[in-house]
Amino acid sequence: MKTIVIILAFFTITATNAQSSYEKGMTKAFELWGNKNPDEAINLFERIAKAEKENWLPYYYAAQVHIITTFSIKDAEAIESRLKKAQDYLNEAKTYASDNAEILIMEALLNTAYVAYNPSVYGMTLSAKVEQLYQKAKVLEPKNPRATLYHAEWKMGGAKFFGKDPKVFCPEIEKAILYFENESHDIPFYPKWGKDQVKRVQENCKG
Repeated sequence: MKTIVIILAFFTITATNAQSSYEKGMTKAFELWGNKNPDEAINLFERIAKAEKENWLPYYYAAQVHIITTFSIKDAEAIESRLKKAQDYLNEAKTYASDNAEILIMEALLNTAYVAYNPSVYGMTLSAKVEQLYQKAKVLEPKNPRATLYHAEWKMGGAKFFGKDPKVFCPEIEKAILYFENESHDIPFYPKWGKDQVKRVQENCKG
């Protein structure tokens, strides 16, 4: 099974004169990532995480940058190294936020990255884990748009691999669109990425 997931995370952050050092640091880290300096962004997220006790978000984003980066590189050793580091960051995040749907979704994407990069090695061993992670995330947050969208894409990839029609999962994408429209969080920097990828996933629904 080979599912390619390309995620572009765009964050609109409103700067205010009252920004805390945490907010300034997170804003800077996202800017570094957006300016194609992933390793600098990761290092800054890690420094913020160590300064911000019991905050899972900086670890989460450090992991995300590593995972996203693997989809644009070819070197196997570099991919393995980044995904291992990403897992370490997610493990740290989980110590501060157990049973967190967003962390489970990111872990599903991490394992998807393994499958995408080397399906012959990881397809059989990690496919069930990806499915379980999405299922658990959706139990915790049934209307989470990222869980809905990327789980649908994962299942579409499986359908294609086994010669079945991926369009049976298209209604899930419609649900994800609705969930994105209704998504609202008060926590600064809370995950809200993914909406820009709906059209790409919907390509599976054509024909």
